Amino acid sequence: MLGGVPAELSVNSYEDPAYPGRCVIDIPSSVVLLTAGQAFKLPNLDCTTIFCISDGWGTIFTCEKQEPPDDCRFSEPLNPDAFYPECCKRRVVCD
Repeated sequence: MLGGVPAELSVNSYEDPAYPGRCVIDIPSSVVLLTAGQAFKLPNLDCTTIFCISDGWGTIFTCEKQEPPDDCRFSEPLNPDAFYPECCKRRVVCD
């Protein structure tokens, strides 16, 4: 059985006047430039993806914290290196 994939999300401004219309993601090793419709998985945060909406605005998605059913637990993520929401999927294991 697979766990559901509800999201925690927020809309943020990633604009930079030097790159009009782009989402600019400044990470320690480089600067990532996204156009509308592109996504970037943040390397230092588990299952966190930024989707560039347009004009420097983006939505950041990550897996919602969930509690498993009573007497059950979640497995480790099935595909932790995938983009959101695939990286959130886990099995429900009941004893």
